[in-house]
Amino acid sequence: MRNLLYPLIMLLWFGPVRAETTPLEFAYKARLGESEQALRRIELPIDVILALTSSNLSDLAVFNIRDELVPHAITSKPRTVIDHSPELPFFEFDRYLQQNSRTITTREQNQQENSLSELETTETVAVQSVRKDYLIELSINDKVPNFDRIELTWTHEPASQLLEVRVEAGDELDKLRVIKSRKSMTNQESGDVNWRSIKGIPRNKKYLRLTPVNDVTSFELQNVRGHYREFKEAPVLTYQIDPDVSEQDTGRFYTFNFPSVVRAEAMRIIPTDSNRVIKGDLYGVWGNNESRQRIRTGYRQHNLRADDVKPSKPIGLPRRAYKSIWFTTQEDLFEAPRVELIYPQYELIFLGDDNGPYTLAWGNHESKSPATDLRAILKGSLKQAQQQSALVTLSAIQESGGPSRLAPQPTRPWKKWLLWTLLILAAIVTGRMALKLYHEMIYA
Repeated sequence: MRNLLYPLIMLLWFGPVRAETTPLEFAYKARLGESEQALRRIELPIDVILALTSSNLSDLAVFNIRDELVPHAITSKPRTVIDHSPELPFFEFDRYLQQNSRTITTREQNQQENSLSELETTETVAVQSVRKDYLIELSINDKVPNFDRIELTWTHEPASQLLEVRVEAGDELDKLRVIKSRKSMTNQESGDVNWRSIKGIPRNKKYLRLTPVNDVTSFELQNVRGHYREFKEAPVLTYQIDPDVSEQDTGRFYTFNFPSVVRAEAMRIIPTDSNRVIKGDLYGVWGNNESRQRIRTGYRQHNLRADDVKPSKPIGLPRRAYKSIWFTTQEDLFEAPRVELIYPQYELIFLGDDNGPYTLAWGNHESKSPATDLRAILKGSLKQAQQQSALVTLSAIQESGGPSRLAPQPTRPWKKWLLWTLLILAAIVTGRMALKLYHEMIYA
């Protein structure tokens, strides 16, 4: 029996040996689509987001067909940036001839047998310079974009001389305001587009006028192209909740608990009654504190569907990890409004190892992220990997370890039982040794 005590004590002291990470440690799994590219990415659906147990999305893992972990990283999908460079119409705003005089000197030489003669003649001649002003229309489809720069193509003489123009902008032809009194430009070949471009265009101005201000004999505008960027909002995921109604001494409150530890960035409160505008205050409960704290005073939401009305702007949520939200309304509603939570569209990027197909597993209350961070082995940035990776699909969701992996399960106090067992065994062994010594002393 003494031989059993040592291994039992070691088992109690060090605990069980932890096995390698497997998909069974996660609540759910789904097979990933195939691709010929090594870098691949998937868009995480809302069902995955709601089943995560860690706010930093650490309880996610990608396994190959051998149930081995492959490197991965998680990032949110950025907003879309579209570069535009439309051709802009322009018109000859004014044309006039500038009369100048120029002195010309000519020399003639005659050489005879033993002599050289030279005749110098000086005369003044009239020189006409063609000067043109141009008017550029900046509006596109009845809208004026916020141009980063206006790029020009033109010819002027003498071509080796810099062209200097005055730049005016405005909404009415007789009320143009000078924004650049002298802008130096050149039509020579150059890698710097600033020599052919005009920047600093005021917002929402319909017209731009160019007027040469230095002594060039001609100026012919050939092409105008505007450059601007269109920013589209980053894609999001939404999840709708029907809040509970709570009647209290201070009034009626609508309340709901957040369905996931992953933080929602914003929310909309959508009236159930058609064409309604509602106003009220927003409260939150977080941490161990059960009392409500005011988050926002005087929110305003609507569900008006008129063509000339903007959609209701979402209510931004602070970064604090709230457990529940409470809100009031100043209007008497027949039904409780719905709540729409807005989450970022997260993407998981992973590196294949030619051992597909691959499986995504998620939902583990231990929240121990495997040491397979893709960022540590990339040559470039995660944003570059996101742009270069191939988008693959996520198949039907299946249970892996089951929903029991989402929260710690009640466990039996086996260590306590084992400790008591060891103490009893030790007492028995000690008693037997003492009894043996006692018999030896008596019968010696």
